[in-house]
Amino acid sequence: PTSPRIPTSPRIPNQPKNPNQPKNPNQPMNANPQETKNPKRKVNVVNLPSNATANDIKSPFMFCGTIVNIDVHSQKNIAFIEFSNEHSAATVLTAAKSGVNFTVLGQTVAVREYTSGKGSKSSTQHAPSSVV
Repeated sequence: PTSPRIPTSPRIPNQPKNPNQPKNPNQPMNANPQETKNPKRKVNVVNLPSNATANDIKSPFMFCGTIVNIDVHSQKNIAFIEFSNEHSAATVLTAAKSGVNFTVLGQTVAVREYTSGKGSKSSTQHAPSSVV
């Protein structure tokens, strides 16, 4: 007694095995490439302590919205915070421009509008204070 053979559909050339499989193996499975390429959802944070971690940086910015990624460059004392939407990033920039001070590990940091090139569009830096 042999089991019935289940027919398989032919594979179309140049089609990935799993259509949900990212082309880049380093990209998370559920990542939407469009989401991560929206610069209006990001802000630059500069003047960070060199020992600041993503968790240290996340704390003072959580009140502005859901943070989806923090890219820390400790050698340059900067980080890029990506929020789940543009409104959250705009809230951070508006808060900084209106006098809200952001500190990480006791050090005042400056918040800038994200740009993909060198430099930034706007900068805000304040005297030491703490926002949690």
